[in-house]
Amino acid sequence: MKNISDSTKLELYRSMISIRTFENGVRALIDEGKLGHVSFYTGGEAVAAAVGAHLRKTDQIGSTHRSLGHLITKGADIKKMMAEIAGKATGSNKGKGGAYHIFDPEVGALGANGIVGGSVPMAAGYALANQLKNTDNISVSYFGEGASNQGGVQETLNLAACWSLPMIFVCENSSPEDQTMLGHKIDYPQLSITDISQRAPAYGIPGSSHNGWEVEKVYVIVGEALERARNGGGPTLLEFKIHRLDADETSMYCPIKCYREKLLEEGVLTAELDAEIRDKEAEKVQEAIDFAVGSPEPELLDAYKDIFVEGS
Repeated sequence: MKNISDSTKLELYRSMISIRTFENGVRALIDEGKLGHVSFYTGGEAVAAAVGAHLRKTDQIGSTHRSLGHLITKGADIKKMMAEIAGKATGSNKGKGGAYHIFDPEVGALGANGIVGGSVPMAAGYALANQLKNTDNISVSYFGEGASNQGGVQETLNLAACWSLPMIFVCENSSPEDQTMLGHKIDYPQLSITDISQRAPAYGIPGSSHNGWEVEKVYVIVGEALERARNGGGPTLLEFKIHRLDADETSMYCPIKCYREKLLEEGVLTAELDAEIRDKEAEKVQEAIDFAVGSPEPELLDAYKDIFVEGS
């Protein structure tokens, strides 16, 4: 596997801690009755951290209803994110989008999406725009295993392949065979294939499937696909199998737990440095919480604003 510098390893670790800490902050507000429902990304941190580490500010992502990790690693402002989740006027979208529709175009975070698979065609549109403008910017489309069966996703894969669009498709499959739904084994499978990446050859593009909790492996695999896309090689379909977890770090599939143990063993991370990283991220999240809680509610008449595009 490609050598990864110690500084990159620590940044990958910090990035995962950043996501988990932010989501734990959101959980705390929910427990206090200050927020409504949010779909969490816990367990997928390695994928977002690895992808985000390769992206430029000028690249774009299209996300899902579990968007928080994707947005954070793309550089979205966490104060505005927290305020948006709280429905405040200072939010990323002035409180009108909520957790499922956060949008931060300044950093290329072009939309979480409450519609399953809804952002996939949009990400292809970003890629087409990059291609027509003759830039080497790329787009990333995040989606889940359920969305992989949507017609729009299949059509987008086909067009991206036909037009050799500079993008990668990142499927985060959170339904490994040993997981259950509501305490019962799932007896109505939605896929007739073992790996979603098996669909890639049908479109004439590369595809591969991997576990999604080993962040360094994800980092290398994503890097190769993004380099190919930037150099005109077209899209790649990557599937990462992950587990939806609780907020703690006890599961053998927890990417943070796995990587912490690895870095400690290598001597890249120490207990003191780990505590410092966690304290800094906790401080940032507390600032975001204070900002959101102290921000004003939108004015009632603001509901009539931002409906139409202004200007030419």
